[in-house]
Amino acid sequence: MELREITDAVGYIPDAVNIGVIRDGSEAIIVDTGLDKGTAKDILKTLEGAGLTVKAIINTHHHADHIGGNAYIKNRTEAIIYASEIEAGLIESPILEPTYLFSGAAPIQGLRNRFLLAKPSKVDHIITGNRLTIGGVEVGIVGLAGHSPNQIGVAVDGVLFCADTVFSMRVVEKYKLPFVQDVSGLKESLRTLKASSYDHYVPSHAGAKEDITELADANLGAIHGIEAMVLDVLEEHRTTEGVLAGLCAATGLEIGRAQAYYLNNTLTMAYLSSLESEGRVKTLFRGNLLHWEKT
Repeated sequence: MELREITDAVGYIPDAVNIGVIRDGSEAIIVDTGLDKGTAKDILKTLEGAGLTVKAIINTHHHADHIGGNAYIKNRTEAIIYASEIEAGLIESPILEPTYLFSGAAPIQGLRNRFLLAKPSKVDHIITGNRLTIGGVEVGIVGLAGHSPNQIGVAVDGVLFCADTVFSMRVVEKYKLPFVQDVSGLKESLRTLKASSYDHYVPSHAGAKEDITELADANLGAIHGIEAMVLDVLEEHRTTEGVLAGLCAATGLEIGRAQAYYLNNTLTMAYLSSLESEGRVKTLFRGNLLHWEKT
């Protein structure tokens, strides 16, 4: 790992999830902590090499690849953890993520792994409002819900850490169905990004950029493309699983694990929910099963 400087006060550590670093003298506020203890160790080693100790963690949202290092770093540094409402509850009780993916029932073993079930960590401060002061640093908080219920971005010194609001062009082109919890919310967050004017943007899964417009447009285009696929699948009414199967066929996706199935099932329901709220699809019941059809 290496620390890449963006401004005198702000940088990031590139990894599977980019880790934001905000300097406050010899201390650092970090944005997210990666997947697990191993990642957390590498983060601390990298910061130590730069003469920095961690005094605070801001989590953008609750997904395991963003909070998995929380517990280790907090134990080693006594860092204060900050997160938004809803996300904080899921960070403190990670079992809730596989539980909601499994429709609220006790999740099967295929959903109990480090990619969905991080080690729990206590959130010390709930973030409310659009400003947050930690020591001598004031950061802006930007609502970027959609990928998760109350995801936030963190803005400081002209840099916006924009979490999973956008995925890289490689991810958009390769994976076809990027995960989303609230499609309407994500559209609004992407429009927020496009209307913003920060000097630099650091997505969690793409390199730092001075202009986010192209990437935001690509992600919006992917959303519109998936909406069109859902409507094509619904030329005849189908169950939710039927819609998922249709999306898999349209994108060439082969599901072979429970985790992939339930993530894509949730994504499918997110699109159906959004289209239903817009009056473009509706529900009906056949043979005691819920079906969807175009209006």
